[in-house]
Amino acid sequence: MFLKNQWYAAALMSELETGRPVGRVICGEPVVMFRTESGTLAALEDRCPHRYAPLSKGECIGESIACPYHGIRFGPSGECTLIPQQSTIPSLMRVKSYPLVEKWGWAWIWLGDPKAADPASIPNYWWFDAPGWKSFRRLFHLNANYELCADNLLDLSHTPFLHKTSVGVPEMVTIPFETRVEGNTVYQYRVMENVRPSPFVAEWGQFKGNINRRATVTWVPAANISAELIYEDADTSITIMLTNPLTPETEKSTHVWFAWSRNFGSDDPNDPMSKRFEAQSLQILEEDLSLMEDQQRIMDQAGEFRPAIISSDATLVQARRVLDRLRKQELSA
Repeated sequence: MFLKNQWYAAALMSELETGRPVGRVICGEPVVMFRTESGTLAALEDRCPHRYAPLSKGECIGESIACPYHGIRFGPSGECTLIPQQSTIPSLMRVKSYPLVEKWGWAWIWLGDPKAADPASIPNYWWFDAPGWKSFRRLFHLNANYELCADNLLDLSHTPFLHKTSVGVPEMVTIPFETRVEGNTVYQYRVMENVRPSPFVAEWGQFKGNINRRATVTWVPAANISAELIYEDADTSITIMLTNPLTPETEKSTHVWFAWSRNFGSDDPNDPMSKRFEAQSLQILEEDLSLMEDQQRIMDQAGEFRPAIISSDATLVQARRVLDRLRKQELSA
């Protein structure tokens, strides 16, 4: 069961600036998103009620989206605004609409009760608007369940093994971390002092010797994960913010939104350092995505997922417990 009374990152705002509709399956529901001529954001069920053609294959005209099959138009609230073949509009000629809000460079969608859709509950990713921060965003399609992806991001103890040539350091598996739950938000804290930097971190901060590291990972339901990573020695301190809203497509596929932000280096995307930082970041993610798809494949073969739990699972276990509690609340509502 997918949580519906939650915000999900549904599209990059840049995707909606082209004037073309964007179709995407979110939590098993086909959705079309578009921006009207006046600038209104809209999200509708991606199905014309006439002959079930996908509206995402149509075009945006003025304040409406036109079905590609017969040109029937629908406005941002799902109301039919025009049937070219007749002047009357049947009451059934409308589609479901969803709240869609612009925040932090994404369009966020709410699939549940629209009266409960409070934009203030969208995670606070302040660094996207802060001066001095440089960011890039990407979308990846993952053939695996979104909770597998969340598990990976909430367990950094895998980095010495899966990312040994990039960001992994041996101390990650021996230095303990703290997990805290506040309401529906789960936090993980880890402090590592006087450890050698990983190859990528040494390059990013130009570190010559050992450093101190602080990592704060935050999980907000349904699966929005961010991490603040601070690396410093006596002369230099750099911070990287990882932002990963995870949006379920189906039970076995996920839209993985990937963004890395930094408070150091050039803000010119064509600068060699900027390009190298982006390439290294994407290398790390691709190593994770490949493994998660292998996990999903093996789970499908086994027909179950009953994992043995170890100490490094503490944070992800808490996140899954929050999900289970919220699912029960939605089912009983």
